[in-house]
Amino acid sequence: MSYLIYGLGQREGFIVITGDIGTGKTLTIQAILDYLSTHHIQGARIAAANVRPDEVLSLVAAALGMSVQVTGKANLLGELERALLKKHAHGVLLIVDEAQTFSVEALEELRILSNMSHKGKALVQIALVGQSNLREVLNAPQMEQLHQRIIAWHQLEPFKHEETADYIQHRLKTAGWAGSPTIDPEIYTEVQEWTRGIPRKINILMDRFLLYGYLEEKVDLTVEDIRTVINEMQNDVGSRAWNAPAYVNNGSTSPTSIDTSLIDSAITDDVGNRLIELERSMSEWLGVSEMQDMLIDQEHFDIRRPSKEIGLSQRVERLERLFSKIRNQASASKSITKKSHN
Repeated sequence: MSYLIYGLGQREGFIVITGDIGTGKTLTIQAILDYLSTHHIQGARIAAANVRPDEVLSLVAAALGMSVQVTGKANLLGELERALLKKHAHGVLLIVDEAQTFSVEALEELRILSNMSHKGKALVQIALVGQSNLREVLNAPQMEQLHQRIIAWHQLEPFKHEETADYIQHRLKTAGWAGSPTIDPEIYTEVQEWTRGIPRKINILMDRFLLYGYLEEKVDLTVEDIRTVINEMQNDVGSRAWNAPAYVNNGSTSPTSIDTSLIDSAITDDVGNRLIELERSMSEWLGVSEMQDMLIDQEHFDIRRPSKEIGLSQRVERLERLFSKIRNQASASKSITKKSHN
């Protein structure tokens, strides 16, 4: 944020933010937009994969809420400049998301756009946000003119071990956690090793870990529990990550290192996420206390059996049936209430 605020104060050039998948680029963009709104600064955002050079100016105009009827690059630039001077003479911050997908030619269109100025200040300041390979694109020889206009450049890095622990504890406390269930501090080492400190992976793993503890009625979450969940998640992705080295639970304090990038896409839509989705939906329909009572009921969902006997797919199937029953009961109840009222 310090880099961004500095860049905004300069009202010139480009701000560049890069980071690997899951390191918080989208959250950073939202933080930028929130900052702009609270400081009454006009902001706009465009995000389009592999946009053509001749589409860039039209995308910018649309993002700024401008209806531009002219054709031709020179006419379009002139219309944009007149509209900006009329409505946003104090400047606009244009956030270009997924900038690594822009071609050299498309990025050059953005550079030309940055030439527009008023009283020595840029009418459009541009923040390029993209994956780490955007750095290679911008460092290319043909990008020299744009590269010289970069006034602030920041790389979002994964968390270090202590940052991962602080991050997890912060989110737990924000959600109301006050030490129950207890969490063995050694789990943070396991989380760090498996996620490599990438926030999105930490979120996914911890969500599954806490759901596992809830379904198994755990009051003390241990390092063995996190290993169980990690093994389950690796088994869930199946052949989509067949070449990922296995996580070995050998009693050591940390897992065998694996390349979790191989299973990123699989984790984000695996059966475990459906389990989480169902649990959230049920809590909205029932409330947490009633949902817990129903889950504990052996007739509906046997959570007392060891996890080795009940796989995640079976858990999802049982929750699907239970959720369907809940919705049917709720619909019937609403129908009876309506008839009674009539």
